[in-house]
Amino acid sequence: MDINRKHTLAKISGITLEQHCSNVISEALKICSCQPATIKKYYRIVGKDLLQRVEVTCQLHDDGKAEPHWQKACICERDRFSEWKLQHKDGTLQDYEKACKGDVGSAIRNCGIRHEFFSLRYNETKRLPLSLQVAIAAHHGKLGQSFKQRWEELGMKSFWDKFAKESNDMIESENLQAIAKKMYEYDGVRSLLQQADHRASALEENAYVPELTVFSYNFPYTKKRSVQRLIESNWNEDLLLVRAPTGAGKTDAALLWASKQIEHGRAERLIIAMPTRFTSNALSVSIAEDLSDTGLYHSSAWFNIRSEKQKNGTLNKYQALEKLKQARLLENAVTICTIDHLLMGLTLTREDHHTANFNLANSCLVIDEADFYDDFTQQNIYFLLTILHLWHVPVLVMSASLPQSVIQQYQKTGYKVHSILEDTSDNLRSRFCITAIIDYEDVAEIDDTLEKMIQKGNGIIYANTVDRAIEYYNHIEKLISSKGLRLPVILYHSRFTDPDKQLIEDKLLKHLGKEAWQNQEAQGIAILTQIGEMSVNISADFMLSEMCPIDRLTQRAGRLCRFNHAKTGDLIVLNPHRKGSFYPAPYGEYNRKEKKWEPFNALLKTIDLLHLGRYNAQTLVELINEVYSNSEEPDIASLQNAQLLKDNFINNWLIRPVQKTKIDDNDTNLWRSRKIGAQDVVFVKAPDSLYFKSYSDFMEYKLLYGISIPVYLIERCRKMNRLNEAEIHICSPESLQVLYISVIREGFYNREIGIDLTEGDFLYDM
Repeated sequence: MDINRKHTLAKISGITLEQHCSNVISEALKICSCQPATIKKYYRIVGKDLLQRVEVTCQLHDDGKAEPHWQKACICERDRFSEWKLQHKDGTLQDYEKACKGDVGSAIRNCGIRHEFFSLRYNETKRLPLSLQVAIAAHHGKLGQSFKQRWEELGMKSFWDKFAKESNDMIESENLQAIAKKMYEYDGVRSLLQQADHRASALEENAYVPELTVFSYNFPYTKKRSVQRLIESNWNEDLLLVRAPTGAGKTDAALLWASKQIEHGRAERLIIAMPTRFTSNALSVSIAEDLSDTGLYHSSAWFNIRSEKQKNGTLNKYQALEKLKQARLLENAVTICTIDHLLMGLTLTREDHHTANFNLANSCLVIDEADFYDDFTQQNIYFLLTILHLWHVPVLVMSASLPQSVIQQYQKTGYKVHSILEDTSDNLRSRFCITAIIDYEDVAEIDDTLEKMIQKGNGIIYANTVDRAIEYYNHIEKLISSKGLRLPVILYHSRFTDPDKQLIEDKLLKHLGKEAWQNQEAQGIAILTQIGEMSVNISADFMLSEMCPIDRLTQRAGRLCRFNHAKTGDLIVLNPHRKGSFYPAPYGEYNRKEKKWEPFNALLKTIDLLHLGRYNAQTLVELINEVYSNSEEPDIASLQNAQLLKDNFINNWLIRPVQKTKIDDNDTNLWRSRKIGAQDVVFVKAPDSLYFKSYSDFMEYKLLYGISIPVYLIERCRKMNRLNEAEIHICSPESLQVLYISVIREGFYNREIGIDLTEGDFLYDM
């Protein structure tokens, strides 16, 4: 069927289909011009010209808008906008959407037409390759099981059946390699169409579009350190394992490695995956100055991007959200994210997972540290590596605590790896001294030790749970006050809003950061949970740490005398007890039947092997190898969970499942990235309006005022009458979404303590 694109409307702004398609093609060409390695890799794997496929798809993707009912609705919306413009001459489409809230786009939403479905019908005689048809069908996220009935109601069952047959044929083959290859083929067109369409639409509305950048890194020093020379000389390994102590220069070593991958056409961009979302901030700040573009994706990334840029007046909130979205899709020259984010992408439970996965497939990946005590997460990582091997992705795993036993496991992923490269140049220097290992239940039992820390004027305390960290904070504040002293006490855990986390990190750096030590102004006591193990670059001479697996203890102790290698810090290890019994949370599992905690084996082995005395990097590596030996088989729950991830990848490779996960979810209703309870978001401030003009507007509110906490704690808050419920509406021309949110009542959140829920026994909240 011939389409008169010149006289067919594409947008309520009045832009024609001809204009829009031309704009989308132009953006697609720009994207592809920045991705030469991707174009070559696609041809090498698929045997087809990706650029040609994308150009054809961009030309045809919106032809369904010519359908008379859709056109009538669009003309109606265009006329409403034109009438509004008569009264608001300087008003933009965004102003109109904000002013009219849920009314904008109602005619299009109610016309009964999905234009992408009809785009397929209008081009049915062209015999497009199925990969192109899939891209058109999915470009507004409607290629999912929950929309099957909609396809049938609109007379598009033949197309749905065709997609379902392709999907089922691959699933029934149970050939993971074939599925990974087929998904790579389809997602190339699918993702590039969506990226180009989004960018073109934003430009048509005179909205901000992030710049397309390519990887560029200049080594900032005159001389390369040992680990940097080691990694650079072994760049051509498909999977490189590197062990190096903290402070050895691993970050720049990773960037040198990535430079080699991109220089030789093995990758388009670099992705650095950190253990948790809280460990990314400092790394992003430290490398951004030396790179062309750095994306940061985790819950507090939006605030970090916005606050940094707004200092110079160069980036508003909408632009910051667009930068965050770009990072979430792994589109940047460099993206720093979490392991959980990459794992979640493999579930393919959201449409944007296809874009993120295709970008991942054309990247090189650095896994920076990992929780080896957590076999649950490790089994997920093994599946991730299996898929990355099938996509020919170069991977660098580097850690100060990389056990020898991982070699055998990593070999099972398909990568050829035979040894761990190690920087031993600084292995014999004394790092810290364990001066005592103490059992305790109440913080007051160690007052003598706390008073010694107060007298010293600086210290770091690591608590394993938020409630214990808050207990420390309250107790130490009273001790300092009773002595008439003034000493900063800084509490940092996961139950703060993201802007407040940033303020706390700034305070930590001010009082205990490198500059404070260089200026001989360092003072203060930092009380941290696991989120402070790698996220902030601070140091102290004296540390208290609750018992944890040896790899975690190694990371914590890396903050002792961090900026002065001539000194050896003192560490006191505390064995926490509750109700007379050892309390291992979160390094264990709660047996609900017997109502008791069962510590992980890694924790038990650490307790057995840890001793008083001095420790250097070599001693720590020997302990790590002994704790994480080859002798233990993974538990059934970890294997079953990893199998669920594999099942998601296979079953959802083409058509999204019924379950619709949220943007920042790390789990599905069955599979989990980590062995912790389900999390959800509560808000510390009610929204100013119950209507949001877009999901981006809601995301801004969520990122400013939302806190993710375990669901069981939310239920407890509800029973304690500490929550209010609110119904909100998210509007757009294509849809109207109703959500129900929970808001913490006034008085139950503050910037010093966060959400204080210390009553009762809490399991995994960190």
